[in-house]
Amino acid sequence: MSNLVMTGISRQMRIVSALTIREVRLRNSKHAFKQLFDLGEMLFAIVIHWGIFEFTHHKLLIGDSLLLFIMTGLFPVLYFRIISMRAATAIDASRAVTIIPYIEAIDYAIARCFVEFLAFTMIFIMMLAMIGLFGTSRFIFPYRPFAFIEFLILISLFAFGIGLINAFLIYLVPIWRIAWSLIARVQIFFAAVFYIPEYMNEHMRYYLSFSPIMHFVALCRSAFYPTYPMHLLSVNYILGWTAAVMMLGLAIERALRNYRAAN
Repeated sequence: MSNLVMTGISRQMRIVSALTIREVRLRNSKHAFKQLFDLGEMLFAIVIHWGIFEFTHHKLLIGDSLLLFIMTGLFPVLYFRIISMRAATAIDASRAVTIIPYIEAIDYAIARCFVEFLAFTMIFIMMLAMIGLFGTSRFIFPYRPFAFIEFLILISLFAFGIGLINAFLIYLVPIWRIAWSLIARVQIFFAAVFYIPEYMNEHMRYYLSFSPIMHFVALCRSAFYPTYPMHLLSVNYILGWTAAVMMLGLAIERALRNYRAAN
């Protein structure tokens, strides 16, 4: 029994690896390193917000670098948005590969999201290296590396689960793709990206505490800043949301797969 399970896992890993390589080649088929150009929005958003806050002499709330503070706030929001969108659109875009035996739509979704994970992680590390190169911050190395790893794993699973749910909604109502793109963009206003929730008034703290993305931003920042306030941060809240959306997303994906097979 154990050998059968290991054989199945090994086969699925090879399938996802092959689909990942295929996805990278497809994106770079016309222009070399097109994958990096696709991340221009993240770099543009970080640099523009940093420039605006520098120009307006925005008070630095913690640490010694405004750029690092903005980057650790925007990265979770932008990463969540792109992963949820890639997972949602992968289910419908997988028809070209699901005709191959043993390949399912969810395999393609995992491959597409893994490509984004690698690309975003690479860009994040490169920006940390640039900040360190110019000596603008002493907090470029995570003070709590386990917290950053925990953040990456949980937000990847959370965004993937949301993407699977959105895939079902897009199948029912195609215009939901545009609607979710707008909803995901405004998450920036409900995640305390440019502020620290603990320093806001009581009413704002209360309402922001219901946003899972706010907790992800706090978890990311707590990995870099030793004195980052964590009174509102609840890892259990994140775990609960992640488990819920993953179970619901996988169940919906399975139901959608069976429905398409029957029709």
